[in-house]
Amino acid sequence: QTRTPSNCSIHFAKIAFPKSDRLLGQADVCRGAIALLQFPLSWLAKNASHSAIILTSSRFLMLAIFWGNIVLLALATGESLKTGRGLVALLGAATLAPLWDYGFEIRHDNLLLTGLLLTWYLVRIRPAGAVSYLAAGLLAVAMQFAAHKAFAYWLPITLVILAFPPPRHRLSRWKAFAFWTLGALAAFALLRLVYLLSGAGDLTDTTTNGIEFVSTVSTSNSRFWPTWTLTRLFWQTPLLLALVTAAMFGLFLDSFKIGKSLMSWHSIVPEAGLFLAALAILFVNPTPFPYNLLHLVPFAYLLAYRCGTRLWSEIAPRSEFVVISAMVLMVTHLAVFYVVTRRHLDWPNTRQFQLIELAESTTDPLKDPIFDGVGLVCTRPFINSASFLHSLTIQNLLQPGATTIADMLAAQPAAVIMPNYRTDWLREEDHKFIRDHYVPLAEDFWVLGRVLPLGGGSFQVIHPGRYQILVGSDTSESTLTEHERVRPIRLPGNLKCTGSLDGVPLDGNAVQLAVGMHTIQTESNIVPTVVWLGPKKERLEALSPGDPRRLFVNWY
Repeated sequence: QTRTPSNCSIHFAKIAFPKSDRLLGQADVCRGAIALLQFPLSWLAKNASHSAIILTSSRFLMLAIFWGNIVLLALATGESLKTGRGLVALLGAATLAPLWDYGFEIRHDNLLLTGLLLTWYLVRIRPAGAVSYLAAGLLAVAMQFAAHKAFAYWLPITLVILAFPPPRHRLSRWKAFAFWTLGALAAFALLRLVYLLSGAGDLTDTTTNGIEFVSTVSTSNSRFWPTWTLTRLFWQTPLLLALVTAAMFGLFLDSFKIGKSLMSWHSIVPEAGLFLAALAILFVNPTPFPYNLLHLVPFAYLLAYRCGTRLWSEIAPRSEFVVISAMVLMVTHLAVFYVVTRRHLDWPNTRQFQLIELAESTTDPLKDPIFDGVGLVCTRPFINSASFLHSLTIQNLLQPGATTIADMLAAQPAAVIMPNYRTDWLREEDHKFIRDHYVPLAEDFWVLGRVLPLGGGSFQVIHPGRYQILVGSDTSESTLTEHERVRPIRLPGNLKCTGSLDGVPLDGNAVQLAVGMHTIQTESNIVPTVVWLGPKKERLEALSPGDPRRLFVNWY
């Protein structure tokens, strides 16, 4: 398994886990939370009490969706997988590098792609008349509950298939519309029943929240052009770009020769229109991050494949061109695919699983929140619904007078903090609060605690629980300035020393500390450190070094 990038973790945090003593629902912490993907994920998680198990199970589900999309994409070319051409179509679909970047993340975009490809396959490739349009209506509604932006994709597809039903369906426009509407209504009724039975809330509220979320995103000040996103295609899929360009140029020339007769379901115009619609949506999107290539590259592939098969039919009789074409395919697609996807092997989940296990072993699932701005440890509560950090919402936390992360931590202290690139967005006062009340066991794992001066002193406990008093003769910790106090503390082997906590002699065992001020007194050459221990651990073990910038990676 590859490392879960940050956006994957975002949607991982949104999983609608059943409310129970062991699993705390996190879906209500984000306005963008939706349930169609969360239903199967929550079913997988219902008997799991550890985030690592939930994450692994969810990744396997998404892996199934990923390969399902690959197969659907191959089928959407119109080829049968039982033939040699079908296997070539499958190989081409399975070697699209952008799909490997984001196609098996725990992300609703992948389920949306399933709905889009299935709709296109049923209407364009395997027309079945009324059945196809019933399914298209049902999928159109269902996709809206898989991703709030789904309407931008299914709306143009729906308008085209209703205004110009493919002749193989043998349906008039009004019949096509009637069956599509019947499917849409059936989807609404079914989803409403599922929502009511599952306790996920009212369908109307979810729809309203989705509209508000899309509206907030569309008016966000974070708007930028997709230049950077599209540039990735030049070095990830050069052959795909070449074939798409050839197809569009060929259509441009044919428009002068053939004219209106070119506009037919028997031509490549439908695939060209589908690709141009997806490209236009990418430009309209105010935040066209690279993961949006999931909804552009597959449609580019459908157009490129049809263009490629036409070119192949012309050059196949000439054996010299066959050899040249095979070499071009190897160099410009398969070799490129290997080079740009091999990096996934360098991003294992090992560190994340290590921190998840440590975080869960040092916290209570009901009493001890964890803060990382993402929600990787989904079996532990958030400090606040607004503590979920996102590029579209971070500005709300940075506004003058807004509630800060420091305020949230003061009101509902996290027992564990896992710094990453998202926590780098926070204000200086947030970082100062963290430095004052937390100590790092590693650069990417902090716990409640305080490094005291030589000989001890007073400190404040903001969250009750079991703590460990670490002592040592290393005086370097006591000389660090506030901004330098970010390096991991040392865990000495000998925990006993001459000293006292609130007048009670220290014996090296865990101590239960209540909220408020406490005092430690030790020998004058001793640097005492108060460290959160959690409800079950007897002592902390040394944690290997970690890089907060590699805990979650967005664009790689």
